Amino acid sequence: MRRLTQAVASLSGGLGAALAAALLVAAPALAQAPKSALLPQPLTAACSQARLCSLKKFYEVPNFRIGGTYDLSAPDTWQNGGEGGTTLESLGGGSLRTAYIALGTPKRNAAGEITNAVIVNAFYSGDATDMYAQWVEGTGLSGGPVIGANLAIDTNEYYVVILDALGLWGTSKPSEGLGQKFPQYSYQDLVQSNYRMLRDHLKVARAAMVTGVSMGATQTYVWGVMHPDFMNGLMPVGGTTQSDGGDPVGNWTFQLMSAAIESDPQWRATGGNYYNLPKDKHPNQGVAFGWSVLLLTGFDFDFRSQQDWAKVQPDIFYWKPPTPQAGASVNARALLFDAVDLLWRNRAGEQYNINKDLSRIRARTLVMHIENDQWLTFDRAQRAVEKVPGADFVHETSPVAHYGVFSILKNKQFDPTVASFLGDVARLTRSQALVAKAYRTPSVAADITPDKSFWNSFVTYPFPVKKTKVKDKNGVEWDIGYMDEYAGTDPNPEVLVIVHGKGAFGGHYGNVMRIALERGLRVIVPDLPHYGMSGPGNLDKSPARTMQDMRDVVHGLVVDQLKVGKAAYLGHSMGGQLVLGYALTWPEAVTKLVLEAPAGLEEYPREITVAPGKKLDLFNPEFARDFDKWKATWDQTGLREREKNQTAQQIDDFFHFRRRDPVTGAVTPSKSGYFLRDSEYARLHTAQRIGMIKGDPRELQQWVDLFIFDIYTMAIELQEKDPNSLFKRLSEIKAPIFLAFGAREPFIPGYAFNGLNDLSRQAIMPFMRRMTAAGRDVSVKVYPETAHFIHTDDPVEFAEDAVDFVKTGRVATTTPGMVDILINGTAGTPKAAAPAAAATPQGLNK
Repeated sequence: MRRLTQAVASLSGGLGAALAAALLVAAPALAQAPKSALLPQPLTAACSQARLCSLKKFYEVPNFRIGGTYDLSAPDTWQNGGEGGTTLESLGGGSLRTAYIALGTPKRNAAGEITNAVIVNAFYSGDATDMYAQWVEGTGLSGGPVIGANLAIDTNEYYVVILDALGLWGTSKPSEGLGQKFPQYSYQDLVQSNYRMLRDHLKVARAAMVTGVSMGATQTYVWGVMHPDFMNGLMPVGGTTQSDGGDPVGNWTFQLMSAAIESDPQWRATGGNYYNLPKDKHPNQGVAFGWSVLLLTGFDFDFRSQQDWAKVQPDIFYWKPPTPQAGASVNARALLFDAVDLLWRNRAGEQYNINKDLSRIRARTLVMHIENDQWLTFDRAQRAVEKVPGADFVHETSPVAHYGVFSILKNKQFDPTVASFLGDVARLTRSQALVAKAYRTPSVAADITPDKSFWNSFVTYPFPVKKTKVKDKNGVEWDIGYMDEYAGTDPNPEVLVIVHGKGAFGGHYGNVMRIALERGLRVIVPDLPHYGMSGPGNLDKSPARTMQDMRDVVHGLVVDQLKVGKAAYLGHSMGGQLVLGYALTWPEAVTKLVLEAPAGLEEYPREITVAPGKKLDLFNPEFARDFDKWKATWDQTGLREREKNQTAQQIDDFFHFRRRDPVTGAVTPSKSGYFLRDSEYARLHTAQRIGMIKGDPRELQQWVDLFIFDIYTMAIELQEKDPNSLFKRLSEIKAPIFLAFGAREPFIPGYAFNGLNDLSRQAIMPFMRRMTAAGRDVSVKVYPETAHFIHTDDPVEFAEDAVDFVKTGRVATTTPGMVDILINGTAGTPKAAAPAAAATPQGLNK
């Protein structure tokens, strides 16, 4: 009997009989929770792993509505469960009960709320004790522990809460007295009931990360959709975003198991109302049949086909077993579970599909999956990754197919992508001191029309936009939109001013703003004249204005109007060149400079060869404030017309480093583009540029004019023959500088205009040498697998580095990914982009 009990207990974790010996499990299988937490003499256990049951704690959520609807646009309506749902109290079943195991050390904010929780969700047939055995003890199929001191999920760093899921084990479930009267719950109910426990009982204000394997990963996706601001990181391991009819294999699996249960003679005789009968008269054969289906399909077929018959036969269901061994494991497993409990769990998945809501996820996301999973198929995981903004994807093949979900984190913990993700989660969790309450999801509307201002009517910035009037030194009054946010209470906080690049807009830097605000900085982000929210009010003004004119506007806004006498300035691309010149003009106003892929570190000749035998005087100083003269020369390049006629497909392809053959439609990687990573802000910028095609044609023309004119605007103050060029004066800057580039920078240096093609030796190293010789303080960091938009390709590490530099003057300059590249020389080693052809100028045309 003891031997059978151990085998049954090991199987209760959702594992096959062939691997039962791998679990170190003992003690009675049917452990009960405290009497106060359960109805008298429950039919099913409170814990899967009985020996760990003393670790589990219970909490009741009163008057929680089960089976209702969740309107994601109105979260206040479902704080206590879905609208129209049924409470267990109304059915005489008592309050909804949740269950969990907690370990690690909680860190609390000023209000006493926990801010470093890692939430681990239970899988289909498992509970908190199962996940504890797998990931904390390292037993079963995990390959070793991943939760603990100095492990992947470090309990020195995090407070880990491992959850049960509504409907099985330690939570409220049909088998506790209500049977088929128990409300049919959804995955949203599973998540929201546990959210209530975490918020009300444990006082968790924010999670560092939410994760789980299998159905635990499915819940993880739901967490990200329902509570997008609750967690810093999201790591679904082998889950799915749909198991309805859109996923035939997943839905088929549920239906097969349910049909097996409903085919049981006892089920058919009682209609599922069998609770007045002893356990041995329940539909146990149907439950065993259902588990036999799962144990066949859960493993790789090749794995199963190579097993000895003696190991396979216990997992095979027989109506009339020919030997004691035949069906032994599934029959024993049936004693642990209740038929209605399992049917309700299956039905929760049959209508599940959150694909349309995946864009709501804002957490840093890493999806892990098993390539040969025969339940939750790999293609569905790939589709989910495409829909989650910025999601990374790590996967492997496992000999045990779906059950590889338990070991993939252990196997992949030092993979550069996984290490980067875990590092980002840790950075976000350590640094968050405040909450950027005004943050909202940036977006571009779908119903854009040309009769309204595109910017004012169809674009939502991550923070509220203010408007003002600012004059430059020439007396031109500009209508300027800007964001100005602070989340703390210090009357004189440190200030960071962010200046966007050419073709961009302030709202594109919301992730940097949010992290800076959470770490106590005040952040000011203007839209430069003619760009973004500073566009619609300036349609009557010429596109011809200088970099110094724009610096005047920034100074007029920040120093003169907002009375910020000293600030750190972050400039990206053209914005980098702008703040370099700003620090030379008003050195007393600049405490530090953060330069993200900046222009300004190279010079250009005045005349440019644009075609064989054809030179143009592109950088004639007379064009600076004369748009007509500029246009007469520059329109010979065709750049303005080409940009104006870009299609949505061409924009999307170029932004994401794709080249599409105009005849065959074949897509190949391009060496130029904006975003290597499909993040939330990459999508925002792409939607903005495409959306302008359908918007006010005057605003599109304004944007196109500026996008090309500002190539001239930058280069005119970087002329080789100008003895007072900005480039020649850079060593006069005294403010400490943090210089950041992506290893796959495609635009700098500007080969098409000056013939330079080596970012390191012709831009970064000469700048460092000059600044060092002048005794200046410069820190340099190169981000692997990152292009021109560092804050978009690497949305956490760069933002954290920038804020660290502003606050401390220091920045970590070596990443885990770079360590791996330097030591192992992997195929992922960054390579410089090949120079573009002179006939299609790149360089500053970004």
